[in-house]
Order: sequence, then structure tokens, then C-alpha cells
Amino acid sequence: MGDRIAVLKDGLLQQVGTPRELYANPTNIFVAGFIGSPAMNLFGSKLAEGGVQFGTDVTKLDRETVAAAKGKGVTIGVRPEDIIVSNSGKGIEVEVDIVEELGADGYLYGSAKVEGQKIEIVARVDGRNHPKAKDKVIITPKPEHVHVFDTETGERLSKTAVEVGN
Repeated sequence: MGDRIAVLKDGLLQQVGTPRELYANPTNIFVAGFIGSPAMNLFGSKLAEGGVQFGTDVTKLDRETVAAAKGKGVTIGVRPEDIIVSNSGKGIEVEVDIVEELGADGYLYGSAKVEGQKIEIVARVDGRNHPKAKDKVIITPKPEHVHVFDTETGERLSKTAVEVGN
């Protein structure tokens, strides 16, 4: 991979940057879903007091991001490695379909209902100690890693850089 990459959609330039910049701070929903494997989880959500609704929980957002939203809802994105999986608590309930075991890590594939829509979720889990198919788990995002996009335009609303490990 090069030092800088350009992402095009239908012949139009979407974003140029280092692979890390595009991964950590995609400029729109297209780039967010294009960069990374597995792809970023993307789904609609309502704005709530001080943040965005994440199932039965509210993920805090900065005032600028909330103010930039045009309607009552946004599209949020969370990468599989930025999801916390637990057996109880607040968040989104996910039914596990399968866990792909890859040694030290695994990927949980499941589905949930969000805003009346069935969504597919992918979350990174421990490769040795993880849920099984048909289990129900609760997911929440690491708050510092939530991406927020305008639902109508697809453009990124969250201006603060998402933290990434070195």
C-alpha cells in the first residue's frame, strides 16, 4: 500500500490521505464502509440529550457534533474492534449468528433491531472466550471511537479525530 491513497466513487474523489487517516477519520459513509476489514458497522440512530441513542444507552457526543446534525437522526459508525461485548447492561442487544475463530481474536457476526430495522453487526471478540451461536449479548461502543455522519448527505459530522493506537 502506498503512503497516500485516494478513494473514488463514480469517478468523484471522496478522500485523499494516509491509510491510517482514512481508517481513523473517514470523510463520509462511503469511505467509512470502504476502508477496513471487516467493514465499519453503520446504522441509523436518533439524537438524544447530549449524544446519540445506542439501544438502551446514550453515547455522549460533543456539542459541535450534535449541533451539526440537521434532523433528529444520524448515521453512526463503529469499527468491530471498537465494540464492547458483554452479557448484560445497557446498549444494543445482538443475537449471535456465528463467531469466526482466528486464534487470539475472533469476529462475532450477529443481528439486532435498531430503529425498527434489522442490522448486521460485526464485533471483535477474544478468540478463546467468546459467545456462542444463538447467544444474546449487549454491545456498546468505545465512546472515543464513535463516528457520526449526516444521514442525508453521508458527510462526517464528528470533527474530533478518532483516537487510534500507534
